[in-house]
Amino acid sequence: MSKNSVRLNICGIECVVGAVDSETYVKGIAKEVADTIEHLSQENEHASATVTATVAALSYCDDYKKAAADAEKLRAQIKDYLADTSRARLEAEEAQKEIGRLKKEVASLRARLGEKPVDQPAPRANAPIQRTGTYTKTNEEIPEQEGFVNLFQKKDSKGSKEDKHDKT
Repeated sequence: MSKNSVRLNICGIECVVGAVDSETYVKGIAKEVADTIEHLSQENEHASATVTATVAALSYCDDYKKAAADAEKLRAQIKDYLADTSRARLEAEEAQKEIGRLKKEVASLRARLGEKPVDQPAPRANAPIQRTGTYTKTNEEIPEQEGFVNLFQKKDSKGSKEDKHDKT
């Protein structure tokens, strides 16, 4: 990597900086620093350029330290998550081995009892039910359709539904 010499002007102070980063990036950083110093000097008009530059440097250093601490916390969390994932993967592998062992044991016990081995796995609770064959209702099995109002009327063997409705 080659170093780039970048000429900067920050709040009237000119300097040349050697950087590995691109000139555009370095000038962007310089503009951000200049904006911060200018903002601080507007907040306190009596502060000297040295004081505002020092406060800006303290602010950026504080931000850096906090960001570095946050990054370290995130690294530790990721490390814990990776460890948890590895443990879970090992537990899953052990469970699969145990399932295989238990299947063999069940097969050998069934063989001792003289049962036929079960080739099909048991259906899962969420699996769709497969139906074979057909079934159709005859006309006699279908109950007479009743309307909503008719459900609340009493059925009487002597009178029809209409008669009950007319009497009320």
